[in-house]
Amino acid sequence: MATKKFDHLKKEHYQAIRQNIHTGDIFFASGNYAISKMIEHFSNSIFSHVGFIFTWNDRILLLESVEDDGVRVVPLSQYVNDYENSRKPYDGRLFIARYNTPLDTDAVNKMLGTAADNLNRKYDKDEIAKILARVTLRLGTHKENDAYICSEFVDICFQSIGIKFLRDPEGYIFPEHIAADIHVVPKYEIVA
Repeated sequence: MATKKFDHLKKEHYQAIRQNIHTGDIFFASGNYAISKMIEHFSNSIFSHVGFIFTWNDRILLLESVEDDGVRVVPLSQYVNDYENSRKPYDGRLFIARYNTPLDTDAVNKMLGTAADNLNRKYDKDEIAKILARVTLRLGTHKENDAYICSEFVDICFQSIGIKFLRDPEGYIFPEHIAADIHVVPKYEIVA
């Protein structure tokens, strides 16, 4: 796959674009961490992570599923300034995209309701092993469960409003599938 539509985005400082980030915007990360590089390699993508954004009381929050915590909410500023309480920014590139059909209040509420219903669900570590087995050995197919890798979590939230992203033939979905969707429009590459 390896979508190229994010390649020539102008880098924007987070503080300069904060006011232009909307609930429902899609967050992508391209990490320099070992697991990130493995995901990027096996999914033929620059992206290793995806989540989606909601704004609340002048805060920009990220809904995501991550290895150690499962489904969680964190301020987007933590990726920019203090990733995992390290006092350093996320080691990699950060992007914001937007689904090209505006989300009305009912759609936003449905998505946030689905996200809230799944808060604290486990990260599907077994899914990562299954994906690696499928990609490297051509074994296995995806089976739905109540644990999520990042792209599955974003997918179920968007499915709640009738938006379904493509998956691979075995039923797996990666950040790349969401990024490559023709309705997902790159907006910003964020820098601190």
